[in-house]
Amino acid sequence: MIVTLLIILHVLTASAWFGLSMRLGSQAKLAATGQLAVAVDGLRTMSLMGIMLIATFVFSMTLLMAGNGYPGQMQYHAASALIAVLLGIQFVFLRPAWRRLHAAVEAGGANTEAESNGSEASMHARKISMCAGIGHLVWLILLVLMFWNRLIA
Repeated sequence: MIVTLLIILHVLTASAWFGLSMRLGSQAKLAATGQLAVAVDGLRTMSLMGIMLIATFVFSMTLLMAGNGYPGQMQYHAASALIAVLLGIQFVFLRPAWRRLHAAVEAGGANTEAESNGSEASMHARKISMCAGIGHLVWLILLVLMFWNRLIA
């Protein structure tokens, strides 16, 4: 019963991270045009994404330990390593890039949409979009690994 609850919580938190990250690219572009409220909302989104990702990691490690490490099932160990990669993407790239975007917008470093190709804010917005896309790819690989046994059967 507890393992089932942990699986449900693991899936919910992973899905929450993915859902929150879906809007990052467009939100970053909008913030880069000088929308301070969007930049502030993005900071809140980053915090929620971080919480969800840490919870996903904790639930996955708890499930790994509850299943005695899943001997002979390397896909779960590979998925655990990829969750660590996703944590790195979140806390080393996405979160700092959003903070720099927020600082640039707050300092008035954003331009109109036509002029924003070279602004500091738009540079951070592009980095956020790229890192979010890489995070989505890692998340998709994680999803496939979770169902690997059923896919190859």
